[in-house]
Amino acid sequence: MKTKRDEPLEDIWAARRRIAERFGFDPRKQAAQLRQRQEAAKDRLYRRADEFALASETLVLRDTPPERK
Repeated sequence: MKTKRDEPLEDIWAARRRIAERFGFDPRKQAAQLRQRQEAAKDRLYRRADEFALASETLVLRDTPPERK
């Protein structure tokens, strides 16, 4: 049994409580707002598939240089 307060954990709980209060304790409202924020910031948060393809080509170790297209 713990006898000492876990302050970082209590800070996380308090932050989660404040966020839930902001949305009236409705997880659907919170999820909808999160989807809106992700959609608005998608260019900053995610890479496009072609960027991953280009990056993966540069990470491959080869004995010979890749052929030019």
